[in-house]
Parts: sequence; C-alpha cells; structure tokens
Amino acid sequence: MDGFILLDKPAGITSAKCVALIKEILKEKKVGHCGTLDPLATGMLPICLGEATKFSDYVSGKLKKYSVRALLGVETDSGDITGSKIDRKQVNFTVTELNSVLKTFEGSLGQIPPMYSAIKQDGKPMYYWARRGIYLKRKEKKIFVKEIKLKSLNKGMYFDLEITCSKGTYIRTLIESIGRKLNTLATVEQLRRTHIGSYSENDMTKLSSKKSLFLENIIECDLLLESFPKHILSSEETKKIINGQQLDYNAGKLKEGIVRLYEKEGSFIGIGKIDSTMKLSPKRLLNTSEYSSPS
Repeated sequence: MDGFILLDKPAGITSAKCVALIKEILKEKKVGHCGTLDPLATGMLPICLGEATKFSDYVSGKLKKYSVRALLGVETDSGDITGSKIDRKQVNFTVTELNSVLKTFEGSLGQIPPMYSAIKQDGKPMYYWARRGIYLKRKEKKIFVKEIKLKSLNKGMYFDLEITCSKGTYIRTLIESIGRKLNTLATVEQLRRTHIGSYSENDMTKLSSKKSLFLENIIECDLLLESFPKHILSSEETKKIINGQQLDYNAGKLKEGIVRLYEKEGSFIGIGKIDSTMKLSPKRLLNTSEYSSPS
C-alpha cells in the first residue's frame, strides 16, 4: 500500500493522532505525515503510506496556502486562541495601513520559531519546555512568503488573510509580527491549510473510520511530485540506477536538480538528482522488486 492521502484534518486533534488513526484503520506499518498542522488548524495534511514515506520531505517542501483569521488586540503565549492571554492592546489602524504592512511581510524573511512548536531541542519538542515555563533561545530561520491577501477586515475585532508561503513558516508567528507592526496585537483564531502545490481542497479526504474511503482516495507517489521533470530510463539505465550507479544525463531538460525516474515500461521507480557535472544519481527509490525487472 504505497501512496498519499490528502487528509482534511479536523480541529482539535494533533497531526500525530491522525497518523495513528489511519495506521490503525488501514493496518499499515509505515505511515507518516508531511508538514505538521497545529491541533487548532484544519485542512490539508498529506499522509504518506508505505514507500511514499521516502518522498515526504519533497511533498512538505512545496508552497502551501492558508486561510487565517487573526483576532486583534490580544496576544497569547501559544500564538493562538488555545493559549493563555498575556497581553492586550487597543486597535487603531486603517485598511490602507494594513495593506501596506502586509506587503512588508512578502518575500524572503527571517523568522524565529515559537516556543510552542514541534522543533526539538535537547531531545524534546519546544512545546515540552514551554509548558514547563522554560523558554530557550531559538535560531532564526529563513522563510519565503509569496503572497498575503486581505480577504476581510472587521475593525477592532479581526481580519481574514490568505497566505501563500514556504515550508517552515509559522503562521502564528507571522500573525503576531503583523499585529505588532500595526502597533497592536494579534493572535490566530482560525487556521486552515487549503493548498499544497497544485492540490486544493477538492482533493482532500475527510477523516473517517471507513477503510474503503481511504483506499479509494490514495494518490500514487509520483503524482505529488509532479513539479519535478520526468525522465524515462532504458532497461539498462534502470538496472544501473537500481544498483546505485551514476548515469550521464543527456536529456537537456535540466541543468541541476531533482527528476522523477521511470522505467522504459512506464513504471515510476523513484527520484534522482542531477549534479553540476551532469551526472544522474539515485536519490530515493521505491522497492523495485515490486516492479518489472529490467532486461
């Protein structure tokens, strides 16, 4: 059982719990997720099954789109409404000022991950330390925010945004930063991930106890890697790649980077990497014993 399920994660449950539930329903040993969603958040949580776990980093690395409602005039210790209120401030800005501030948060940015996050330090996730009142120094990380669209504004109460951003972007931290730059405070009230790459809400599967529902909606491994160029190997090349050997890359489609690899017969076997010397090496391969053997 190999492939992805684009789960529509409900609110009030952790991403890890979703994995555990699907693992139990499908009786599948290898199950994981690509990109954690907070318990408060809903929406697209890619679940990888079997051999698809080898490609989880490449799926989680795609651009993501979120719908977020930010509550104004308040800040919490967790960055969302599930936390304890730690500060309040008056709200006084115009739509023009808001749009101007939002533009300053587009592009490449530095962001310090929040204490209430799954990033590990000293063997424990940050939220473990935060819940014990221990606040540790975190390194700034580079993120990319492609676009922030203002969808609505209820003055003094909240605003709704649509945010397209890179892997590793903490929406809670971004909302707090926007609030502070507006000379007020803000915290996440609602958060929903609506897109990953070219996949949208129409591609999601609701969390259910029905095994058949998940089986009907498994997406083949290579379909979530569609942004990488496709490269078809001959039978002899396939044999070499499976044995871990390099090939000369003469296709001319790419100078460097990741490509999807297919056997001459058409079966997806995994991904390879082209280096600066135009050599193609295997990067992540499926268990090729399940596919036709090269002649």
